[in-house]
Amino acid sequence: ILGSTAVQLPWVAKGRLTCYWSPDECAWDHAAGAIIVQEAGGIITDLDGSPFTLRTRKFIASQNEQVHFEILRLLREEAGIQ
Repeated sequence: ILGSTAVQLPWVAKGRLTCYWSPDECAWDHAAGAIIVQEAGGIITDLDGSPFTLRTRKFIASQNEQVHFEILRLLREEAGIQ
């Protein structure tokens, strides 16, 4: 972890980080960063792969879909989630 979510999500949007995931955040921690990622062409979903909403607490944000869903698959595999 490199710092706050408010810093890391724009880094994903800019390409400085490939992805960022969080097991538990409140909306005020990630709402602005989520918009920045989406506007930059990135993808952000919950850890189930469902669309991101302001009620999403567990999420993953990535630069592109290929990276996003591969890392999501690995996270779910390690957690034993089908």
